[in-house]
Formats: sequence, structure tokens, C-alpha cells
Amino acid sequence: MNTKISFWLIPSAAYQPFFQEMINSLAQAHNAPRFEPHVTIYSENYTADESVDELIETAAKNVSGFMLDIDQVGYTDLYTKTLFVQFHSSAILTQISETLRHNSAKPSNYVLNPHLSLLYQHLDQTVQKKLATELVIPYTQVFFDEVRAISTPEPVRSGEDVEKWQTLSVRKLAP
Repeated sequence: MNTKISFWLIPSAAYQPFFQEMINSLAQAHNAPRFEPHVTIYSENYTADESVDELIETAAKNVSGFMLDIDQVGYTDLYTKTLFVQFHSSAILTQISETLRHNSAKPSNYVLNPHLSLLYQHLDQTVQKKLATELVIPYTQVFFDEVRAISTPEPVRSGEDVEKWQTLSVRKLAP
């Protein structure tokens, strides 16, 4: 199994508890893993000589916390995208993602698709559709103010894989 470095955008303290409670509740109801709410902004294969601290510092330099607009609640057959909140992209988000790619030792073909997963589990499509239509997100926007680098096994197919995630670096965005 390979190791990837994923760069996450983390919701601010005002939004984090809502999403964490939703993730925890869905995980309990569907025998799924719990994880921190995040939006993956870039992912690449791990290179031992690469400094994730430097990558984050460069990408987040002069970047303040920012809002992302919610598009919809969706679902897919992918384990790590079972049920999710889809966001509209933004110039700031694209800039951070592209800066990470540009400064990576071995840039990947990662395609930015800003979403915050709520559940990792293989479910019947009718269950997914029901959950997606019943979930109420009380926001139209979410404020993000932190970037993290996380090591993850590749691919992520189970709760055991999720439990192997490790935070490598954290960078608060400017207020």
C-alpha cells in the first residue's frame, strides 16, 4: 500500500462542531469510521525528501481565512464520497491547490473538487439518496481557516485505512 499526502482545508471553530456531530452521528448510524471534517484541496504521492511544512507555508502565505459557498448535498459510489456537501470552487481555493501542485517534488494529476464528506461507507443508492434529501445544512457558506497535511494510505477503502491517517503539519490561515 502506498502513502499519499493530502492537504486539507479545515472549517473554522464556528462550523467545525456542526459538521463533526453530523459525521459522528452518521458514522454511528451506519457503522462507519469517524473523521475530521475537511475539504481535500490537493493530494500527491509521498516523497520522503519533500517538506510538507514548506509546501503549506508557501501555499498559505498571505492567505486569510475564507468562505466557500455550498452547492448541494450529494452522494456517489466511492467509499470516501458516500455522502458529502459539495462546494462551489473559488479563486483562493484554486490558488492554494495550484500552488501546492506547482511546488510539489512530483506533482500529481489531482483534480480539485471541493466537497466535505459526511460519511464513508458502502451503502445502497436508495439509502444514500434518502440521506442526501433529508439532511439539513443550516448554512449557505462555510468559513475555513486552517490547512493541514495528512498522510493517508492509498487507496482508502475501509475504516482501518481511515484510522491510519496522521497529521503531519498544521497551518492557521491569517485572520
